[in-house]
Amino acid sequence: MKQGAIAAPGMNRNTKRLLFSGLVLFLLTAVLVGAAGSAAPDQRRSPGNKSRPAQRTEEIFRRDCARCHDVDGRGDTPLGALYKAPDFTDPAWWKEHSQITNTRSLVSIVSRGKGRMPAFARKLTGSEIKLLVNYIRRFRAQKMKPVSLLVFQW
Repeated sequence: MKQGAIAAPGMNRNTKRLLFSGLVLFLLTAVLVGAAGSAAPDQRRSPGNKSRPAQRTEEIFRRDCARCHDVDGRGDTPLGALYKAPDFTDPAWWKEHSQITNTRSLVSIVSRGKGRMPAFARKLTGSEIKLLVNYIRRFRAQKMKPVSLLVFQW
């Protein structure tokens, strides 16, 4: 028997190469998957990661806005009903209030308050308020009309 050869009865040289290649590929995949999994927490803490501002904005919305506007933007909470918080998922609301749904107006409303809504200028930075305005806009697309599907019968 040659030195360094794998002793397996009935295996020819090509079978051994294929087995070795498969083993190397498996180990390489395991190392890459392990490295990707261990790098993910570091990326979340990195200031350059784009998902961090989105996560922070969601945290701010949940902390400061969801009591009235609910986490889904529908305003379907006891305080939302009491203060008549708008349903941000309703396209009709956006259309009816188009004069105040531009960025400047929404930033002003969040900063200074409106009606029974408190002002947040002292609690949040200007950039946090702008991020919140963009976060609120994402609710606009949530309530879409149902799409009818054509079903063909054979």
